[in-house]
Amino acid sequence: MSTAIETSIRRRDLVFGIAFITRLLLFQFSEVTDILASRVEVVTPITSFTRLTEGLYLFQNGVPPYDGGVFHQAPLLLAFFQPLSYLPDQFTSLIYILIDLLLAYLLSQISRIKQQLYKDLPRVDDIELIDDNKNEEEESSWVVAGLYLFNPFTIATCLSKSTITFTNLSIALGTFYSLKGNKIHGCFWIAMATYLSFYPLMLIIPITMLLVNSGKIMSRTPPQQESFSSSSSKSITISKKIEIAQCIILYIGWLAVLLLLSFILVESWDFLEATYGVILLLPDLTPNIGGIMAVFKSYPSIGDASFYLGFLPIYSEIVKYMRYNFFTTNIFLYSSLLAPIFYHLWIYAGSGNANFFYAITLVYSVGNIILLVDATFAMLRREFDVWNPKLRYCEVTQR
Repeated sequence: MSTAIETSIRRRDLVFGIAFITRLLLFQFSEVTDILASRVEVVTPITSFTRLTEGLYLFQNGVPPYDGGVFHQAPLLLAFFQPLSYLPDQFTSLIYILIDLLLAYLLSQISRIKQQLYKDLPRVDDIELIDDNKNEEEESSWVVAGLYLFNPFTIATCLSKSTITFTNLSIALGTFYSLKGNKIHGCFWIAMATYLSFYPLMLIIPITMLLVNSGKIMSRTPPQQESFSSSSSKSITISKKIEIAQCIILYIGWLAVLLLLSFILVESWDFLEATYGVILLLPDLTPNIGGIMAVFKSYPSIGDASFYLGFLPIYSEIVKYMRYNFFTTNIFLYSSLLAPIFYHLWIYAGSGNANFFYAITLVYSVGNIILLVDATFAMLRREFDVWNPKLRYCEVTQR
């Protein structure tokens, strides 16, 4: 067993080493990084490093960074990148590489926590549905990290220096600390993600649920038993209400602190309209892969997809329950290859129109929707099979 664990650790170190060297070598090709930094599929008006550089130049020369309507990112990013602007560009590239590696490490740790929780699940008749491999905890950690680090979307996002990386890191840290039951750090990092990109505001509900139930997750009971045991006490206990209030107060408090620090930095509240106003009102009409209507995010990029795709391998047991793996894989390949071509035909060659690029963004969006729906169905179906093993092989017929 110890030998298997040592082998897994060596594989994990090898994965991280290869990922680091690969990114470091690719950053040496300035043509590649410049192209990716200008691609609408990779960067957006609210994540562009080029726009951040312009805002930083204005800020360093005593000009309000939001004048001109180009810079739309959080003010604290200026404070973070200002010291780096006096150093060679390689240091900034190294920061992005290290953030990518840290993200992969956090995903591997989240996977490890999940495996520990699965070991403590109540046993049912069909033992094969429960992940009980003693070496799987270490084995899955490097697999999860490797799939994230070598995802082409992840590599492209890193090379473009998109600031969506900081939002993804904040969400990963918030999830990790919430699973650990750390309210202060969990709420802080979700507040940081909200401050950077606004849309992680929706995560306060699941994060609060994780924090409130962090001590009870491992003692779950089957759904059938829960319905009977909870019927006598449907109201939330006072202690749980207090915990929920604590999480919300911590979240609002951290967010208020971040906004206040931003005001002190730029000496104005103009950043609210220039950042969150742009996200909500969409005054910048730069093309993006969100299509004509973006319900869940106004300026999406492949950096968003790379992050949630990194979470899917954590639940590798649902793959056999998913029905459209081949179909969704081909959709992602199809849209990834044709999106740059159609954009070139529309903007540069002049031999196409906006419908070319719009059509491929619809294909990309449909692929994401199918994948998320399929994964949700697979998770629910697996849970049903775990708690109802006798019904696994029953055939349902409709008349």
